[in-house]
Amino acid sequence: MSDSMKFVILGAGNIGTLIGAKLAQLESIEVLIHGRGEHAAALALNGISVNGIDKFNLSPDQYLISISDVETNSVFDGLADYIFITSKAGDVEDLLKLAKRFSNKSTRIIVLSNGLGHIELGSSEFGSHRIIPATTTHGVWRKEPGYIEWAGLGSINFGQTMNSPDMEQLSELMSILESASLNPTWSGEGSAMIWSKVLINIAINPIAAITGKTNGELLKDGMFETCTEVMLEGAKVARLEGVSLDDDNTLIDNLRSVLEKTKDNMCSMLQDVRLGKPTEIQFLNRMIVNKAEKYGLFTPLNQLLSELIESLSLY
Repeated sequence: MSDSMKFVILGAGNIGTLIGAKLAQLESIEVLIHGRGEHAAALALNGISVNGIDKFNLSPDQYLISISDVETNSVFDGLADYIFITSKAGDVEDLLKLAKRFSNKSTRIIVLSNGLGHIELGSSEFGSHRIIPATTTHGVWRKEPGYIEWAGLGSINFGQTMNSPDMEQLSELMSILESASLNPTWSGEGSAMIWSKVLINIAINPIAAITGKTNGELLKDGMFETCTEVMLEGAKVARLEGVSLDDDNTLIDNLRSVLEKTKDNMCSMLQDVRLGKPTEIQFLNRMIVNKAEKYGLFTPLNQLLSELIESLSLY
């Protein structure tokens, strides 16, 4: 193997495919993309087609592919410099175990999946000094297997928790991501960064999934107030956990801004419910309910939404 920097993308759906494709365009960067199903098969056979914010095609010889349903590619075993986990929340635990085969004592792991609990899980597997808290706001959707639409230019946001790497230690990674036009930013306090995204997700995803509404339709009177109340239940829990959040009015303004910017979006939980796929509810609203119970706090709206989504997932 060459001395080039090696990135592994585990659980490559839409956002993982975008990150892998943009990194694979850079010289001195080698990328292994690990996925499953028809999408991974298309990446292996036909390459990657990106449209939208950027428009380009990659042939399969410009990156390495690994397909979970077939066989895990062993070329990067023990050699990865950075591992991105970009899967649905329910797959993170299994992918953290898979990450061990690609890692060595200096490999750093970035979990971009939605929800709470991933940093703690990763820290127990690898140590907190190797886990990088991160979120992303890039908007990506899949037209068909192998074809992704980069619909919204966002950022990849990094922060620090406990003993995780600081900004100086991440300067190399951020420089590479900047070269790949993926807009890395430093958010400072990692827990607040992750919770801020979770609060948006708990407010939007289950209500959109139950009502079948686009994000913009949640701005209507009554609907927006309900979204706000769900979010503020979660904010109470975050503050009890010692997280330094913005004040409630700022959180409400942020929620409104996200809904306006993504007004035409059909959120992922609504898509999952319609396709009969598992949702991320247990890592979002259900996690809020469980954490609240530790403090003797009742979160009725999050409890109700969790039960409704869980019941929908049974059919």
